[in-house]
Formats: sequence, C-alpha cells, structure tokens
Amino acid sequence: MKRVLLKTRLAILLYVTALGVTALSVTALGVTALSAGAQEPNPTPQTREQNLPPFTHPTTVPQDLARIDTAMNNTASFSGRFAQYGSDGSFSQGKVFLKRPGKIRFEYDAPAQLLMVSDGVTLTQVDKALDTKDRVPLKSTPLAFFLAETVKLEDDVEVISLQKTIDSISVTAKDGSGKMDGTITMIFDPNTLALREWVVHDSFGQQTKILLSDLRYNERLNPRLFVLRDNKRRGRRR
Repeated sequence: MKRVLLKTRLAILLYVTALGVTALSVTALGVTALSAGAQEPNPTPQTREQNLPPFTHPTTVPQDLARIDTAMNNTASFSGRFAQYGSDGSFSQGKVFLKRPGKIRFEYDAPAQLLMVSDGVTLTQVDKALDTKDRVPLKSTPLAFFLAETVKLEDDVEVISLQKTIDSISVTAKDGSGKMDGTITMIFDPNTLALREWVVHDSFGQQTKILLSDLRYNERLNPRLFVLRDNKRRGRRR
C-alpha cells in the first residue's frame, strides 16, 4: 500500500520523469507536501496555448527534440530552488540537487517536513512529522526518465505537443507504454534550452506546477546529499 501511495505522489509531480530533469515531472514532490504547504497565489498557468496547434513547427520536431536531448544530456548535475503549486492553491518550496545518472534530492522548506532522495537505485520519501520512510525502486518511478544516463525524448515518451514561441519551447508528453495516466508539459528557455518549469496533469484532473530557479549547473555536489542515514540504527550503536 505504501508503494502505491508513493508512486501516486511521484506521478503527480514529475509523471514522466522525472525531468530528471534535466528534467525533469510528482510528489517528486508530492501530494503530502502540497497539503503541508502554505496557501499562496497560483501563478498564471503557462501550459499549451489554446490558440496554437499542438505542433507549431511540425517539420522540425525531430531536430527540436534532438536539441533538447543534447541540452539535457549535457547537464551532469545542478542545484537550486524549486517552487511547487497545486491546482487547489497550495504552495511549497525548497532546495533541489540532481546528479545524473540516478541521483536527486528534494528538501522541502518548513512547515513541510518532507525529504525525498534517490541514491541511484532506490527512491525514498522521508516524512519527519510522521517518522516514516517509504521506498520504491527508482526504475519504477517517473524520475527514472529524468535521471537516466542518456535521455532521448523521441524514444522514452510519446510526444503529443511541441510548441515554439518567442518566449519558450514547450513539450507535452505522456507515457508511451500506457502504464501511467496523465501528461507532463516541460517548458524550456528558447535560447539556452534550460528547463524552467514543468506542469503535470493527472488522470483526476489535478494540476501540479514546478518552477525552478537559481540553478547552478555541473558543479561538484557532495555525495552525502544522496545518502540517507538511519538515525535509529545510529542511536542504538551509541
């Protein structure tokens, strides 16, 4: 049951990804976090423009996807901030650290007491308020896509929209295997192709938006960021 709940939370935030992000798209950040977050104004949605066709430049889709793949694959690591907005008006934020392949850490700011860490094999969500740890294999979560050593959108997901405007490039995708419902829209800077945000729509009609900021790329990250210590076991040794 715990695995089902954790997978559901992951699907809410990253869905495919996990965007790994560079994308990164769940409660890679999570349902629990949303309920714990403060209420703040939801930013104006920047999902697909209703007046634009699904593919604004259909003849260059393969080339555009290849450019995005290259940008993502050139990102070995990053650290920065994330802000998470729920369709119910809820808000939470925190720090994010990513090291490909396989490793990511989401640290939620107070009042949320959540921590999510992937060590490359297992994804663990720690709820300090409840004193619980939920674990699932990384490969069974959307984050496996974002954290893969090599990302290839055309093969990894089913792209249902690619829209290019003067302000952004947005790619909307869904799980090509049919094992996960919903879609994720990833929004990139049109010049640098840096991932700026993603929006997840689940099968229940809920929307979760993640905005990234203050990102620092390809710097050395402390390996301990991706290791969870068992404080109870350490206490017994004392």
